[in-house]
Amino acid sequence: MGEREHHLSHLRRASLRKDLGVPRVGLRTMPRLTRVVVLPVLRRHWALHAKRCPGAAPEKRNALERTYDAFVETAAKQWARLQDAPRHSPKDLARRTIQTILDASRDPDEQFLVELGGGPHPARIEVRFPTALDERLVRRRLAKLAAARKNEHLWRSRAWLATAPVLAPLVATPITKWPIVYAFWRWQENARARRGAAFLETADVTFVADPSLNSLPNAPLDARSAEIAVEGAGAVVAHKRRWLRRNGRDLGGKDDDDLAYG
Repeated sequence: MGEREHHLSHLRRASLRKDLGVPRVGLRTMPRLTRVVVLPVLRRHWALHAKRCPGAAPEKRNALERTYDAFVETAAKQWARLQDAPRHSPKDLARRTIQTILDASRDPDEQFLVELGGGPHPARIEVRFPTALDERLVRRRLAKLAAARKNEHLWRSRAWLATAPVLAPLVATPITKWPIVYAFWRWQENARARRGAAFLETADVTFVADPSLNSLPNAPLDARSAEIAVEGAGAVVAHKRRWLRRNGRDLGGKDDDDLAYG
């Protein structure tokens, strides 16, 4: 078969697949799905957990993003070692101190948007929530969150980026580099939160009332129960509980328990 005949045959097969509605197989066409789980912690106070489903094509990253990813990966490994430290040991106390600083730097909704905007644009978002919640309420609250935070995090990211010329001279001095690292982290976190808000606003979103979430306690929801029900949600709920306590909500138990978990 000549080159021209081979090309025509390929086109006919592609046309047939299109007519029959058969999808092309390949990583580029695999839809990127992010699953969002709504976890009521205390009455109308919700924790939002975002998890990317496997199977999506890898995202192309520029040099700056790869540098930041390497920094995050290294920090995550060090954080895991601190989490494994014995209770009330020096390393455990250091982790709790760092956790308190991180909590003061970003609220739970920002953390959710960072997770949502940290990877490639999700082609689809599936929002799962307890059947006791009204779908219209879930839709409205997520839409308001996206609209309110998109511009807020845009200006925050620009503000942190503007600190770079001020902090840059520290690189050439023996003074600690942590202010630069913190500013870089906050710039990236706000940039990703802005992306997450934009994705939430424009992506194809499906809402699913999930009966399996009805058994979760809501008086209030604890981190351990959340982790058992939804893998990875324990730390998100622990963060929400710490945030509620700092804002005067009585959750029972001890803040120390949530710090130890999150």
